[in-house]
Amino acid sequence: MATVDRWTGKLACSLQVASRMTNEGFAGWLGIATRTVAYWHSRPDTVPGSANQELLEAALGRVSDSVRSRFFETLSRVQPEGIAGSDGVVLDGVSATADSVANDSLLMSLALPHDSIVSLQENVALLARSGGMAAFDVFSGARRLRDEARALVERTRRPVELADLYVIIGQSTSLMASTAFDLGHWNESAALARASTQYADLAGHASLKAWTYGLQMTLANWRNDPDSALSYFARAMRAAPAGEPRLRLRYIASRSHALLADSDSVAAVLEAAQRDRESAADRPDELATSTGGEFAFGDGRAAACAAAAWLDLRNGEQAARYAREALQVYEALPSPRRPYSQINGTQIDVAAAHLHMRDKDGAAEALSTVLDLPSQKRNVSLTGRLSRIERLLSESPWDRDADARQLAERIAAWLSETSARPLT
Repeated sequence: MATVDRWTGKLACSLQVASRMTNEGFAGWLGIATRTVAYWHSRPDTVPGSANQELLEAALGRVSDSVRSRFFETLSRVQPEGIAGSDGVVLDGVSATADSVANDSLLMSLALPHDSIVSLQENVALLARSGGMAAFDVFSGARRLRDEARALVERTRRPVELADLYVIIGQSTSLMASTAFDLGHWNESAALARASTQYADLAGHASLKAWTYGLQMTLANWRNDPDSALSYFARAMRAAPAGEPRLRLRYIASRSHALLADSDSVAAVLEAAQRDRESAADRPDELATSTGGEFAFGDGRAAACAAAAWLDLRNGEQAARYAREALQVYEALPSPRRPYSQINGTQIDVAAAHLHMRDKDGAAEALSTVLDLPSQKRNVSLTGRLSRIERLLSESPWDRDADARQLAERIAAWLSETSARPLT
């Protein structure tokens, strides 16, 4: 059986063409990043490292006979420039051309310092993992990183660098969208979320694209527009890789079905998510592992989503179970990595669950730390959840309970003190 002695970017791309796969499909099949495939296209003479050499050789070994035939037929038609001439004229011409390319001032001016992109990638990851940072500070930092990446886009035409920069812009714009929502700027958040999806699409980054669709689903759920959320869900599932990206989307969709009072669909989508969880264990998601933080989903957020869905269905027992599960995961993290916003939001959900179970004291205990939060730690997600608690306390049997009225007054004061900060 014919093999390849040494793989190059060009040979890898020839195998991709023979397999009739897109960049995303080929990358997923090999288990590598899409940007690596884009790099091979832009640098056909590059020699992949030993790990990718082994992946490519193994891939060639498992393709069908027809794909293998197309691959080697393509190679047989590609003759190195200069072989046709025996008098040295053609070879001399190729050498001269190669020298001119090596000294091409245009190419030299378009290349970016490698460290500049790596530095931006590292800074985005740090910002995404800054669970204890105030929302406005995250927004400002993400905007700065987005603007720096945009400036670098103007300086390059190299596909691999553009792909990396589009990912950085998409990630930073996603962080801006998420925190704009926390700051109460719903329209700006929706516009930024749509832009982040477009940048993820430009980069060919399926996982980021699925994440941005999930963000748009979340925003639609908070607008109480579950039909739009499920429309985004259908689009997202067409782009999402198997594993954690699909797992996250299903958990967000459970909230959409709950808003439609469809308990059967909630149960079904949560059951399907369990299958995605098994797939995620065998196929780590690059976005979640390389960047992480806000872009990782994990067991805590999964349980918190399930709790919110059961709350919408007014099932206090199930909601309390999942909310406590989420808190256990969050509180097991080292202190600097604990997502304070998610922890406080889940505490509010625990309180709501207790009210549905007719346990006023349990609700008050769950809210004790939330009601003491300083203003800079408050956001729209928390105010929305607390507003629901306020509404519950106005219903029977709490509307005639003196202690419940006192708790409702504390919540009302908290809400009146909390206002959105301008995005300046």
